[in-house]
Amino acid sequence: MATDLSSHYVLLEASGAAATVAGGDAFWSQSPEELDRYGRGWLVSEYIFAADWPQWEMHPEADEIVRLMSGAAELHLEWPTGIQVVKLLADDAHVIPKGAWHTVKVMEPCRMLHITMGAGTQHRPL
Repeated sequence: MATDLSSHYVLLEASGAAATVAGGDAFWSQSPEELDRYGRGWLVSEYIFAADWPQWEMHPEADEIVRLMSGAAELHLEWPTGIQVVKLLADDAHVIPKGAWHTVKVMEPCRMLHITMGAGTQHRPL
């Protein structure tokens, strides 16, 4: 199954099966009811970022793993005590705890791999 992870996600289902689904806005613009059909599967995606993320996001059901494949970025995590900044360079990875609001500031164009359970994901403006 050859897949472009920047336009499609690989959905790793709890049953052990893997499927390819349309990614990006095509995925996240679906209604909550449509998103529920993906259940508790894990989404694997990869993106190139040349600019900061325009929003915060949060995954309430599970941790997220991010790995910076190239470039440099800052991962901003929101906590009740303030914002934690984690600097990421090529080959660095970080586990974002479930329920933590996060966004990315791009220090230099970068490519990032994401592994997350999409169920219940929320977005909000910066």
